[in-house]
Amino acid sequence: MSYTESTNQFWHPFPLPLPSDAGQCQWQGGYVGCGPQTAAVLLGWWGTQLGLQLPERDALAAALAPQLGAWVVPFSGRQRAVQPWSWLLGLGRVLEHEGVPLQARGHWGHQPQTQPRLAHNWARSIPTVGFEFSGRTQHYGLLSAYAQTSQGLEGQLVAPLVGKPTLHLQPRLGLGGVFWLEPR
Repeated sequence: MSYTESTNQFWHPFPLPLPSDAGQCQWQGGYVGCGPQTAAVLLGWWGTQLGLQLPERDALAAALAPQLGAWVVPFSGRQRAVQPWSWLLGLGRVLEHEGVPLQARGHWGHQPQTQPRLAHNWARSIPTVGFEFSGRTQHYGLLSAYAQTSQGLEGQLVAPLVGKPTLHLQPRLGLGGVFWLEPR
């Protein structure tokens, strides 16, 4: 646990090294999107743990993009986005169809069980994706730490956003949440 003086908060860091979800690959003339990229990172991490043969990260992200319902955000330079429900449902269908012994789990919105879920995942070394969708930002990213703040639950990303050090995992307005994979 680390303490940050400037914000008076305790950060709970993930207990093991994590792969990065930075550097999105190109797919159909634009970036694949942070939803497919993080899903590929989680699958790659679990594939190593379970001895599964999976495509490399970028090929897997490109294959997952249509399954997760990735769509082009207008006026974004062909950046793609994925809604949290389509991330969960689409990834769940892929895992079941391919016979991968994992299930996609998660929740969004202002949930009292978000912090206990993160503590549970950290205790079992289960990598977790954070999601924030608000007027300020729209982003999925692999979490490196979390903390309770006066604004709610926040997460630090493995690959931080430029100019934004944290995600709001429980925003009062808009959607936020956490997503993970676990054995079936």
